[in-house]
Amino acid sequence: KTHPYKAGFEPFASEVYRLPFADCNASCNRNAASEAQFSRIFEDAFKRIVAADSVAAVILEPVLGEGGFYVPPVEFVAALQRICRERGILVIADEIQTGFARTGRMFASEHFGLEPDLLLTAKTLGGGLPLSAVTGRAEIMDHTAPGSLGGTFGGNPVACEAALATIETIERNGLCHRARLLGERFRQRALGWRDRHSFIADVRGLGAMQAIEFVRDGEHEGLAGELTAFCLLNGVIVLAAGTYSNVVRLLMPLVITDAEFDEALDVLERGLTAVEAGAVAEHGAGQRSGRS
Repeated sequence: KTHPYKAGFEPFASEVYRLPFADCNASCNRNAASEAQFSRIFEDAFKRIVAADSVAAVILEPVLGEGGFYVPPVEFVAALQRICRERGILVIADEIQTGFARTGRMFASEHFGLEPDLLLTAKTLGGGLPLSAVTGRAEIMDHTAPGSLGGTFGGNPVACEAALATIETIERNGLCHRARLLGERFRQRALGWRDRHSFIADVRGLGAMQAIEFVRDGEHEGLAGELTAFCLLNGVIVLAAGTYSNVVRLLMPLVITDAEFDEALDVLERGLTAVEAGAVAEHGAGQRSGRS
C-alpha cells in the first residue's frame, strides 16, 4: 500500500524491483498453473525489468501478510527457487509474520519445499519481547567481514532467553499441530459463511493464519472495517489487510482454548450477519461485550 507504508518515507532505493505475487485466490485454477508457466513470468522479468546477473537476491513472503494473506501455489515457489539457484541469486524468506508455528509448520517455507539462503524472523521469535534475527547458510553469514556498526540494544540477553523459551514452548506443546487444528476448525465454519454471504469472495490461509476476503465493488466497500469494528466491541480483535483493506485477517493465539475459539467464531458469525443487514453501518457495532 502507498498509505501507510510508503507515503512520506521517500526517497527509496532505486535498484529494488517488485514483481507481482502469484494471486491465486478462489477465482484461480491452481491445477492449471504449472511451474513452467510461473518460470516464464520470472524469465520475462529478467528480459524486461532487470537483467538476472544484476540481481543479488529475491525477497519473498511465503504467505503474503499485509498484502492480504495470499497463499501461492507450490509451483510458483518451486519456479522461483529453481531459477534463483540456476542463476546464483540468493533467496531470502521473510518469515517475520509467518514463522514459528503460525502456519502449521515451524516456518511457512516448509509448506512449499523452499530452502531459503537467508531467513528473516521477528514477532513470535521474542515471545513478546523485541527481537529479530537473520539466519542463513554458513558460507553467506561467515563471508561478511566483522564491523563496528550495530544497534545499542541488539542481541539483548533477556530477549534472547525469551526466544529460547518460546521455541522450547512451541516444540514441547506441539503448537505446529495445534495451529493446523485451529485452521481446520476455522475453515469448517468460514466456508459455511462464504456459502451464506454473497459478499465473501474468498476464505484462505494456512494453519492459524487465515483470512476472509470481501467482494470489492461499490456496494460492499468498507465491510471489512465494519466487521472489525463489530468484533472489537464484542471482545474479539481482528484486523483488516490487503491493498484495498477488504480482507479481514485472523491470527488466532496458538494457546487459545477450543471454547474461547468457538466464542470468537460466534462473534465473527454474528458480525457477518449484522454487516449484511446493514446494522453495523446504521447503528454502530452494538454494546461492548463483558469479555475482552
